Amino acid sequence: MMRPSTFSRTICASCSNHSRLFSTTVRLGSQQKNDATPASPPEAGYARLTNRGLISITGVDSTTFLQGLITQNMLISNDPNRATRRTGSYTAFLNSQGRILNDAFLYPLPQAELASPDEPAWLIEVDKNEVTSLMKHLKKHKLRAKLKLRALEDGERTVWASWKDHEQPRWAAYNLESPTSSPFSLSSLIAGCIDTRAPGFGSRLITPGAEDLRAHIPDESQIAGSEASLGAYTVRRMLHGIAEGQSEIIRESALPLECNMDMMKGIDFRKGCYVGQELTIRTHHTGVVRKRILPVQLYTGDQSALASGNEPVYDPTVELPLPPSGMNISKISTRRSRSTGKFLGGVGNIGLALCRLEMMTDITLTGEGTQYNPEQEFKVSWTAAEEGLSDPREPGEVKLRAFVPSWTRDFILNGGVKNNARSREAEDGHRARELLEQLEEEESLRQKE
Repeated sequence: MMRPSTFSRTICASCSNHSRLFSTTVRLGSQQKNDATPASPPEAGYARLTNRGLISITGVDSTTFLQGLITQNMLISNDPNRATRRTGSYTAFLNSQGRILNDAFLYPLPQAELASPDEPAWLIEVDKNEVTSLMKHLKKHKLRAKLKLRALEDGERTVWASWKDHEQPRWAAYNLESPTSSPFSLSSLIAGCIDTRAPGFGSRLITPGAEDLRAHIPDESQIAGSEASLGAYTVRRMLHGIAEGQSEIIRESALPLECNMDMMKGIDFRKGCYVGQELTIRTHHTGVVRKRILPVQLYTGDQSALASGNEPVYDPTVELPLPPSGMNISKISTRRSRSTGKFLGGVGNIGLALCRLEMMTDITLTGEGTQYNPEQEFKVSWTAAEEGLSDPREPGEVKLRAFVPSWTRDFILNGGVKNNARSREAEDGHRARELLEQLEEEESLRQKE
């Protein structure tokens, strides 16, 4: 089983002595900057995701309606009865050209809130700024389907991310298709799922109202640590190489496989037709994914001063000018060279970028050789009036170095979904059985008490 590597929380003494060589403290002035640079994320905690919005879909046709629009399967895989899934999942809405409109999480509405067991209901979690545009997309495809769409108001429900580094959540079995898989009682108003975008990344939860998560789940074995800021969650997400929202997964431009959605279990390649399926399936079966989103280290000095390791190091004391989202990455050389990727977003001295693997990393995809040179440096430059920028800013330049997370490297080198599916399913099944046995044992002990 692929396991996440331990992320560095501090900088070693040697690197600290050289920190000024690859970082600068800059007064950003009119440049985009958070009110405060977030602290490093705690090893265990939870965060209120105020940047995410929710849409409710209810009605007898809601399941078949979503089945034709999203990359995830609304039915239980390999079930001859084609039963509707009862678990949440990561997914995406695509346009007809196979480009991403919205990355999303999909949750079945808690059973306690269902008007009728024969009338399914779902919650869609998306970028809060994209709720209006996704509603338009859904209404455009609704036609005569018997369902109701509604954007939830602020405070009606709250989206949470919960994690405990390097430990599988107690309710990991919640992603199993079993009536006993949910950690919540039938009367609970909580929805949730395992966040499958990176191994051990944590859980996603939806609670009613705006109260603290502890008010709903006080059990330390389920929710560990204390509440962290949205910024700390963002740092943790970027260290794991996970893009989120349309400021990073650029609307109608990004491709699902380039955004690692195949690796993140956000695509079911065996389901039936859906909007944007053709290009996605063709790329999966016949193409080579030459670009993928990776975490990057930002710096301004000599790359030899960068801390060694397999992942970027976040330093909240470092302030660097952040490039605008979508800016081209290029080699540092005396002559003009082709783009090697695009910068997507960042916090402090880390970020995310869509990288050409054989140019910016040591990954080899074909037998044609690689253009990678470990001594080669890359940069992002921008001017005050860069064409197409939605947020013009002062001119600047920053260097970056891409990192390949261990699970991403394993996934690519082992052939991706096609070659890993059987072994992963067998491994997941074994792990799930163990977790179910653990849950049943704990429940039995509680009843005896």
